[in-house]
Amino acid sequence: MKKRIFLKNVLADLGEAMWRMGRRGSHLPVRDVFDVAAVVCALFWGSTVYALNPAPETGVCSLESATPATVAAIDKDFDLLLDDGRRAAISGLEFPPPVAQGAPGLRAQARKRLSDWLAGRDVFLGAFAASPDRWGHVPARVFAPRGETPDAPLVSVGEALLEEGLARFRPDRAAAPCAAAYLAAEAPAREEGRGIWADPAARAVNAGSKEAARALLQRKGIIVVEGRIASFGETRGAIYLNFGQKRAEDFAIVILRRNLAIFQASGIEPRKLIGRRARVRGLIETGLGPRMEISAPADIEILEDAKP
Repeated sequence: MKKRIFLKNVLADLGEAMWRMGRRGSHLPVRDVFDVAAVVCALFWGSTVYALNPAPETGVCSLESATPATVAAIDKDFDLLLDDGRRAAISGLEFPPPVAQGAPGLRAQARKRLSDWLAGRDVFLGAFAASPDRWGHVPARVFAPRGETPDAPLVSVGEALLEEGLARFRPDRAAAPCAAAYLAAEAPAREEGRGIWADPAARAVNAGSKEAARALLQRKGIIVVEGRIASFGETRGAIYLNFGQKRAEDFAIVILRRNLAIFQASGIEPRKLIGRRARVRGLIETGLGPRMEISAPADIEILEDAKP
């Protein structure tokens, strides 16, 4: 009630100010009007509203082939419990861990956001597999109305959570078709240190720093690493992209030869990546220095164009 009274007073003051300026023959620039309106909305609703495009009708990560479903509840692991007994998981999302140093309580916040939005509501489900995985999940992309009005656009739930910083992109094999859209949605939150990215343990490790090796050995789970690829190496079974000169200490990417064709088919030629910056996600192996095996193009982002 107090918020509504506040909003009414602010809008009244804004209207009166614009009327007075009009009488003096002046005007308030349109950009300023939108700035004021944004401030008012943020104060009234208590959170920032991010711009998210409506879900595309066709394409690799679209409404195409998505079917209606009703969400009964969201469980503690962020699975969507559907009213027909199925259990769906939003592929490509890594939710906040139980304890996040930079954002305590973020896991509960993310689950509440998802529950408030979807529980008891109709959604559209695009299954990435014909049958559940070994845990009984149906890996899927999920679309839901963003708003309460009948004409509210359908948006990607995964992209919305990434955009709000309530999850990180996880390069699941099932979510590979959505990698580009998910990474684009995640970018503002990552760059601004919003939500999960406020936690130092979630941010990207700079492979070129002196503390990189120690940081990589201390972290658990999916790790994000950024840096410049310094050299290329190969053995009979694998290809190595080295981010430093010290083989036993510096970070390196490992691509098994049996997976090489997958990267080449997507336009990624490992030999041509020397000197370019990249961001990769995966688990760290520590047998011969900190290494990360990547098996699909979704695991790596090339951050710079090739030099002419």
